[in-house]
Amino acid sequence: MALVPRMARVQGLVARARGDDAEARRRLTEAAEGWRRRRSWVARQAEEYMAALVDLGRPPIVGLVEPDRELARVVGELAELEV
Repeated sequence: MALVPRMARVQGLVARARGDDAEARRRLTEAAEGWRRRRSWVARQAEEYMAALVDLGRPPIVGLVEPDRELARVVGELAELEV
């Protein structure tokens, strides 16, 4: 689920390096939208996560990606394109 926004971000960075700002903006926007969707999914899963924590006594190995941090990074890169 995190692969799509990560790939879109990398494609945006490659386009920016090539000087194709329009493609970079499109790909980085796509990545930001993907992270926003992922963030809302994570929020909905919080209750299940807490139930697993209580049941197992330890956190399950899920959610190794931090959508908020990834989204902030992509939004910052989009802002750099506007300068």
